[in-house]
Amino acid sequence: MNPSEIMAVLQKKNNMLTQKNEEYLNLSQDRAEHERNWKVAYADQMLRLKTDGTPVTIIKDLVSGNKGVADLKFKYEVAAAIEKACLESMKDIREGIGSARSILTWLREELQSR
Repeated sequence: MNPSEIMAVLQKKNNMLTQKNEEYLNLSQDRAEHERNWKVAYADQMLRLKTDGTPVTIIKDLVSGNKGVADLKFKYEVAAAIEKACLESMKDIREGIGSARSILTWLREELQSR
């Protein structure tokens, strides 16, 4: 690879990283919204069972087993996993940028030593 090709790779990787940063922001907001929805539903269900006189020892199990609450928790966990995958993708792009920079430095040293 010549230096101009490596610079093109660096520019492409930087653009990819910028896009991933924007994606990560959206995914973080999505995860937070799913978490909020799950926690509100969980608290509502707990309060409803407490006011109905359900024994305290089984309330958490009943709330966790409630289909609506469980579905919201599932959506939250999926959103959190997608957010984490995006972070890993960003790390990979950064490593690619670092590798391209190393190659560029190596090429510069090679040219200077000639």
